[in-house]
Amino acid sequence: MKIGIVIPHHLATLDFLEEWREEFSKRDVFLYIIEDKDNRETSVPEWLNNFTIITHRDIKDCLDKKSWIIPFKTSAIRSFGYYMAWADNCDYILTLDNDCYPENENYWILGHIENLQSKVTLDWVSSLPDSDLETRGFPYMIRDKSPIGVSHGLWSNVPDFDGIDMLKYPEKRFKAELKSKLIPRYSFYPMCGMNLAFTREMAPLMYFGLQGPSWGFDQYDDIFGGIFSKKVMDHLGYGVISGYPSVEHRKQSNAFINLKKQVPGLLLNEHLWKEVQKIKLTKKTPVECYIELAQKLPNTVEGDVDGWLLKQKEAMLIWAKLFVEK
Repeated sequence: MKIGIVIPHHLATLDFLEEWREEFSKRDVFLYIIEDKDNRETSVPEWLNNFTIITHRDIKDCLDKKSWIIPFKTSAIRSFGYYMAWADNCDYILTLDNDCYPENENYWILGHIENLQSKVTLDWVSSLPDSDLETRGFPYMIRDKSPIGVSHGLWSNVPDFDGIDMLKYPEKRFKAELKSKLIPRYSFYPMCGMNLAFTREMAPLMYFGLQGPSWGFDQYDDIFGGIFSKKVMDHLGYGVISGYPSVEHRKQSNAFINLKKQVPGLLLNEHLWKEVQKIKLTKKTPVECYIELAQKLPNTVEGDVDGWLLKQKEAMLIWAKLFVEK
C-alpha cells in the first residue's frame, strides 16, 4: 500500500511538520511538497526522508505548454501534486494544509485509509438516527456494497468559513469531529482541501482548476473540484464520507483579504452547481466521465468571471487527458 501526502506550501520553512513527525515516521508515506515559488527556497526538517519538493519550474518542465492549467499563488497548485502521486502509483492520496496539526494522536492517516477501504449504502437511508442497525424493509442486497472514493476530513478550532461568515462569527470555534457521515447521493457539499483523502481511481476527478491572481478570483478551487468530482462519483456509484479524522486548524486568516479574493466568484458559485446538476453522464470510468462532464458544461453561466468557464473547460480536458496519456 503506497500513500502519498500532498502539501501546498509558500512559507520559508516546514516547521509545522514537527508536530506530524511521530505519525509520518510510523507510516510508509511519501510527501509531495508543492512549493508555490519559481525556485526551491524551503528548508526541510532533517528527519524527513521520503519527500520531493516541486516548484513552478518543475511544473513547467513537466507539462511544458500545458502548464498553464496549474495556477500559481493559490492553493489550487496542489492539483499537480495529485497528478504526481498518481503517476508514482500511490494507492491513496492525502492532502494537508500547512496550518493544520494532529488532532487524534497518530490516527490521521489510518483514519482516512479506513474510510476509503469501507463500503456504504448509497440509495437508501436508515430511518433510525445514529444507529448502525436497519429496520424492517431495508433491502439486504444493497447494504454496504458501494465503495468510498473520497474521505473528507473536518477540522477543530478555526472553522473553514468564507469572508462573510468570518465577519458574522469571528469568535466561532469548532470541536474535534469524532464521527463521519455519508454525503447523500446526488447532493453536493462544500469540499475543503485542507484535510482530504481519495483513492487512486479518483485522481482524474481531483483537479482544483483555474484560481488565483491570474484568473480574477480565488478560494473556490476545492469547492468547484468537489462539485465536479461528486457529479461523477454519484453517476459511477462511489460514496463520500465527511467528518473523521479531523485536524486542528490554527490559523485565522484575514476576513477582508478573503472577501477580496472570493467576491468576484460569489455569483458564479451560486449558479455553477445548478448547471452541473442538469448534465446527464453516460460513460463508465472516472476519466471518461470527467471528459464528458467538461464537454457538456455550458460555455458560460450567470456570474462567470471574464470568460473563466470556457477556459476552465479547456483546462479540465487537458488535465483529464494526462491520465489517459500516461
